[in-house]
Amino acid sequence: MIPRGHSIILVLAVVLSAIGAARPAAAATPHALPAAVRVNIAGLGVLVAEIGSTGSFTATAPDGKQLYKGNGTVAVRRNVYRIRDGPPLPDRRTRPADAEERASRLQQIRDARVANAELGDRAIALVPFEVSILSAADPIGETALRADRILGVRFTADDGLLTFHGRAYRGTFEVTPDDEGDMIVVNTVATFDYLAGVVGGEMPSSWHPEALAAQAIAARTYLLTHMQRHDRYDIEGDTRDQNYEGLGSTTAATIRAVERTRGLVATYRGAAIEALYSANAGGITEDSENVFGNALPYLRGVASPWDREAESSSWGHTSWEWTKELTAPQLGAYLRQRSFDVGEPQRIELVKTTPAGRVLQARVVGTKDIREIGKDRTRYYFGLMSTLFTVERKGGGEQETVSYLQADRIRELEALEAKVVSIGYRVTWDADREIATFTPSSSTYELPARFVFTGKGFGHGVGMSQWGMQGMALAGRSAEEILRYYYTGIALTNVGGA
Repeated sequence: MIPRGHSIILVLAVVLSAIGAARPAAAATPHALPAAVRVNIAGLGVLVAEIGSTGSFTATAPDGKQLYKGNGTVAVRRNVYRIRDGPPLPDRRTRPADAEERASRLQQIRDARVANAELGDRAIALVPFEVSILSAADPIGETALRADRILGVRFTADDGLLTFHGRAYRGTFEVTPDDEGDMIVVNTVATFDYLAGVVGGEMPSSWHPEALAAQAIAARTYLLTHMQRHDRYDIEGDTRDQNYEGLGSTTAATIRAVERTRGLVATYRGAAIEALYSANAGGITEDSENVFGNALPYLRGVASPWDREAESSSWGHTSWEWTKELTAPQLGAYLRQRSFDVGEPQRIELVKTTPAGRVLQARVVGTKDIREIGKDRTRYYFGLMSTLFTVERKGGGEQETVSYLQADRIRELEALEAKVVSIGYRVTWDADREIATFTPSSSTYELPARFVFTGKGFGHGVGMSQWGMQGMALAGRSAEEILRYYYTGIALTNVGGA
């Protein structure tokens, strides 16, 4: 996916995608995709799913019972703690009619207090699954369904679009458990609409139409080879598979890209390919076996000079060239958070690299242990944008002067705990040669000892480079030419359907 900023969360999401899900799949005989696809839009699972609509909608239990119909909000929750119902206390707002009724009410109060006290620890009940109808006056909601497990509650729009946590989607929703038993929301949507959303979720819809068309063919091919891997849905709606944001990532341009390429998939010797792609290959793509283990003949490393197109982008330039700095204690803590404890790192050795320069094996020498990291996993353990990097340990003491306008660099230096050793000022003078203004303009920092990672690219670097696609399209290449360049020896086959 194309990075849209400096978010470390996004970086880690892409890293985990490559490690956990984007592994080459077995070749599939091409066939038309189904008319609809089931997409997990809840990521790794949620404890609360708030579902609404731009119009009205209906919520239906598995047994067909209608739980709700209207234009409000339904909250589906896991593991809700509720106060267990005990005997109610009599209403004290009315006066007893006589002494006998007063005595009776006092006895009821005593009995209810005793009964509630006897609940003790059992006064709090855990509800494994609950559906509630929310309102402005009641954010907790009125309970419509409780169960001891996740039930397949279905949501359909009567008019308008369904929304999940404020994001609008076409099609229907179903709350269901995923393969690990966590609660997810599955959007069943027309395959065409899904692909239009993926194209806009994976790259800016303002990009060149040929780049969007190439992305549409790659997304369709990826979907074809990655379906039917889960029991209750077809594909992940995030960077573990392809980023899908419903209507929020769908535009007229992405719809045109899917329409123009309708039914086209990339094939190699008659079988649909593993259509891997990443944001920026850093100038050269990688052989598949150097990242994922499987040597696929169409996933061969090729030069990708068009990746440099990112350099002129205000938000994408860091996917072309980047630097990350961490002190030894910071790096040690970062590694421990990933269950990789070597103590405080003393040095990092790049034991083996590919001909393209990507790190195949790194060794971390620490105060407690020496451990090695293989292939694409260095991205995860070091928190890097790609494995196309070098690393140097600097002793500290260097000085760097930054303008007060360089907010990003100032934040990086402060995170590094660099010390301010001097401040520069801008002085203006009035007509009498008196100081008119005296304002800070820069700071000079003394840098600590640290590890400096310097690299290029964003993502695993196998297959098609998205910034390369844009650069090639701007240079006049067609979508078909782009695909055939990045996927060696492929053909484009029309399998019909969306």
